[in-house]
Amino acid sequence: MNEILTLGITRKTGVRGGRPCIEGTGIRVTDIVIAERYGECARDEIPDEFDITCEQVAAAFVYYENNSAYIDADIQRQFDNFDRLAKAGYGRPEAKILS
Repeated sequence: MNEILTLGITRKTGVRGGRPCIEGTGIRVTDIVIAERYGECARDEIPDEFDITCEQVAAAFVYYENNSAYIDADIQRQFDNFDRLAKAGYGRPEAKILS
């Protein structure tokens, strides 16, 4: 089921973990916020980096501003999961693949 959350932002069950995405793409609102906040990407560079329009970026930030507690908590969960998996050795082979 495709749920319209706000103008330009949708959520679809089973797609991208049910997280809010830019309509017609698989780009999550969290991806846009992370790019600006942690990726050292200026807001005006995001459209080129993600191959989306300025209007789509603006829609993502409007959604974020109205739902920042939810989005910030989701970003923190993603970072926590990454750290947990990295500590468990995922993504880091024990032996070199190539000599």
